[in-house]
Amino acid sequence: MLQLATMAAIRMATSSATPPVSAHTIKIKLPALVYDGACSFCKYWISRWRRLTQNKVQYVPYQEVPDGFYGIRHAQFKKSVYLITVYGRPLHAAAAVAALLQLSGYGTWHWLYHRIPLAGKLAEAGYRIVANHRNFFYKLTRLFFRNA
Repeated sequence: MLQLATMAAIRMATSSATPPVSAHTIKIKLPALVYDGACSFCKYWISRWRRLTQNKVQYVPYQEVPDGFYGIRHAQFKKSVYLITVYGRPLHAAAAVAALLQLSGYGTWHWLYHRIPLAGKLAEAGYRIVANHRNFFYKLTRLFFRNA
């Protein structure tokens, strides 16, 4: 969950007659991973990643942030995860997961994503396939990994 000061800033920023919330209106102290809180596959992996990252990342369902949070619409959040860095840079899909894994000490994935030709494109294509078939991959994940 976003820190209390940030949640208060979100509420103030989304009061009537204000423009969409952007990186210029809310500052975060930790990277924030925004995900689809209604997605079982997403919640399963968030639970695993939360253990890996411990207190280094905030996890928040997109349903709890205003539409336009950091310039990102709810429709975009519904399609993929977004990692908002402490510098206000949003990363999404496989790039966000690679950066998240780097924060948890698994920097190899981030290195591969950015340094090996085509690795990033293959990771993004794989992410799209999974994102478009979340229910199937949730069942597959539960079959192979059981508990989050």
